[in-house]
Amino acid sequence: MSHPLAGLLPADTAEVYQKLLTAGRFVIAEHPELAASDEVRRLIESGFARERYVDEPAIVPVEPARAIEQAILVAQQRILDEQRLLARAREQMDSLQRSYFAGAEAGDPGASVEVLTDPKEIGALSVELAMSAQRDVANLETAHWRRPPDPRSAKVPPPEVLARGVRFRNIYARAVLDVPGSDEMIRRCIEGGWELRMLPELPMKMVLVDDRAALLPLDPTGVEGAVLVRSPVIVAALRMFFELLWSRATGLGPGADPRLSPLHSTVLRLMAGGLTDAAIGRQLGTSERTVRRHISTILERMNVDNRITAAAVAVREGWIE
Repeated sequence: MSHPLAGLLPADTAEVYQKLLTAGRFVIAEHPELAASDEVRRLIESGFARERYVDEPAIVPVEPARAIEQAILVAQQRILDEQRLLARAREQMDSLQRSYFAGAEAGDPGASVEVLTDPKEIGALSVELAMSAQRDVANLETAHWRRPPDPRSAKVPPPEVLARGVRFRNIYARAVLDVPGSDEMIRRCIEGGWELRMLPELPMKMVLVDDRAALLPLDPTGVEGAVLVRSPVIVAALRMFFELLWSRATGLGPGADPRLSPLHSTVLRLMAGGLTDAAIGRQLGTSERTVRRHISTILERMNVDNRITAAAVAVREGWIE
């Protein structure tokens, strides 16, 4: 349990202040070691005590209301100074980033594209990029591994980065879901704060941070190395590519069937609710023929023969209520 003056005074110093309040004063001649102690020195420096030389020299307490009010004002000023320092640091970072990009575009094109071959350096850089994110960390994940990943190694977004409101998104290739333990890995990722979606295929792995950096593998597994791209033009193109994939991907998580698109999931729910093809078509603003084509695709992807079985499987698996 914290002491009453936690944040204003160290615990040992607060304890001495409590004793000083109870005693009313410490006569220096009677308590020379205490009067010369670090705790008393901190009390005097913090405005919680003062030296008085009327009659017998003594250490006397400052009234708590005045002492604490002064300590609060000092703490507020310190916080304001720190905020100003952070604001200046942010301005400097933005200015230096602009200078960096301007120099990269005007000078050596390779300055904005760096090849990395040390796996440890690549791993550290990946973490560093995520920690510095301000808005969004976007990831593409394929099943090109030297060996299946341990579900316990699921990358969990740093809490301090999530607390800044940074969004973490990941698109898996369908083959990732066939890897043993992938269900546990996905569960851990979702609980950690990732938004997950799936596509049948992905052309490559990728880590994209805000609109300022992308990390791309040199080979399908990423074993041979990676390319760090900071060119604004290339990063912007990769951002557009990711957002296009994200808009077409199927959601993963509670209540989501990774084999069905959002549209097919909607059709499945309406079909399980007993709506006719015509009624489903009216709900979706499409023709009965298109609805039947969607239902045929749903049955094929769910590997069932009829609508009744499809509805039963969907309810059993929790895809629909």
